[in-house]
Formats: sequence, C-alpha cells, structure tokens
Amino acid sequence: MRVHSRWASAAWVLAFVLGATTPGSAQQERFSTGQNVQPFYDGWLRNADGSFDMVFGYLNRNYVEEPSVPIGPNNNFSPGPADRGQPTYFYPRTQRYQFHVRVPADFGKTQELVWTLTVNGKTDRAVGWLQPEWEIDRKTITSNSSVSRGRSNKELYAGQPPSMTIDSVQPVALPNPLTLGASVTDDGLPVDLPARKPAAPLPTLRGADGAPDNIALYENPTPPRNGLSVLWIVYRGPETVTFESDGYKPVTDGDGKKSGQSVTTARFSRPGTYVLRAIASDGLLSAPADVTVFVTGPGTPSEER
Repeated sequence: MRVHSRWASAAWVLAFVLGATTPGSAQQERFSTGQNVQPFYDGWLRNADGSFDMVFGYLNRNYVEEPSVPIGPNNNFSPGPADRGQPTYFYPRTQRYQFHVRVPADFGKTQELVWTLTVNGKTDRAVGWLQPEWEIDRKTITSNSSVSRGRSNKELYAGQPPSMTIDSVQPVALPNPLTLGASVTDDGLPVDLPARKPAAPLPTLRGADGAPDNIALYENPTPPRNGLSVLWIVYRGPETVTFESDGYKPVTDGDGKKSGQSVTTARFSRPGTYVLRAIASDGLLSAPADVTVFVTGPGTPSEER
C-alpha cells in the first residue's frame, strides 16, 4: 500500500477507530500478532538554513506484537541511502512523529522520498514530498498529543524542548543488567498546570456479550504534565528490553523543573546491537537522545562482539 500523504493515513486511522467504537457497528477484531506495520508521512518542517525535515511515523496494527525489522530489503528508504534513521523496532498501534529525514533546500516539490516496510509478509509504503499544505510546525506536533490539553496557544510556542546528555555505556554480557544515566536541563517552561482529573476509561473493542476479551488495549506512555521526566524505549534492536522504570520517570536531584538526573536499569534477553532512545519531557515539549549498546552472550568477552 502506498500512503501518499499524512492525511490519507490519518483518515484511515480515524475511520478504523470510529468503526471500532461506534455502537451497532459490525464486530471488529483485535489481533495480538500477525498483522502488518503501516508507515506514514506526518508532513514536513522548515529549517532556518533552508533545508527541510520530512517527518514519519507508523501504525503497528498489532496490539501485542512488537516486530523487529533490520535495515535492508524489508525496511528501507529510496531513492538514496536505505538507512535514513528510521526505527527497526516497532511498538504497538499509532506512533506519530517518530523521526525526521533532512533533505536539502533544493529538494524539488515533486521529488518523493519513499519508506518501504515489510512485516508479517505484507509490504507497505509511505511517500513523502514537499506539498505546501503539508507543512507542519512545533504547534502541530504538540497539538496532536495529549500533553497539549490545558495549554494555551501561547504556551504551545513558548520555551524550548529540554536538552539531555546520556552517560557513556560499556558492552554488557548476558544476563547482566545495564545502568543507564542521563542529565536533563530545561528553561523551566511551561508553567505548571493543576493536577489532572482522573481520565475516563478508553473505549474497548469487544465482541458479543460474554465473549472473552484477553487482548489488552495498548496505551502510549504519557509524561507527567509538570516537571522533567525521561522515558526509555528500544529504537533499534532484535528484541524487547525491560527497563526498571515503566513509562516516564520524573528526574531526581536538581530542582526537577530546570535540571535533574535520570537513572534506570535495562535488562536484555538476547545478544545483539541495540539503539536505546531516551525521551526527555518538560510536560509539553520533548527531545530524544540515543545510545548504542552492544550485548554479548553469557561469558563472552566484550572484545569478541
């Protein structure tokens, strides 16, 4: 499938959700595994130097399975280099604004950049180009996430994303854990909001009355609405990683608003090369930083990796 625009993919997602939750609609099935992952194009950003960033995300139609697809025939960009910084590890459901691909100022408005992804035997494509109507900015990105609730339009443009430095890491041999540390700084914006009211339960996709409902809905982690926090995820790697902190973890030390430290433990179950991503949030804006980890088998000297 070729997704020619972010609107096409967004419309499909909306139709799926509405069809799945509208009373009286045909019964919808939820699959834990075996489904495809649809890449999509979120739009493009204008850079100060005249270049452009094309922004991509994906929809993993599985509710449980987290496929790993290495860079190559089943996960590549064209034309040009196959590796454009895309993920190789895919979390369930909709994951917007996952990565940027920078193109030069002279990238033509009719030129296309195609992300091709094959998962569970099905090939899907996302096609991006510099259609004027698809220009996005920081407000577009924050407005399309739950963190913008309660924020004014002025706040959506105020302040800067946090900055983060990840501590260097050494190769780790199974079954040893790895300690991950990061230092986060911020400008102290946005201003604090009142505590959230308890959220209403999300609609579920259920069969007939009495039918089993043993596939849980996946919910993307949400940062605390005030203060600095850090989320660790697998961005590239052959297998899932278990982190000590499940979801966003408020920073320690510092004042928690303009500076702080984040420490967690990662446990691996399979050798390989991993790219772990830390996402720092100030309650509204976020910024990623990556670290590469080499994981060897039990008792394997690190120099043999």
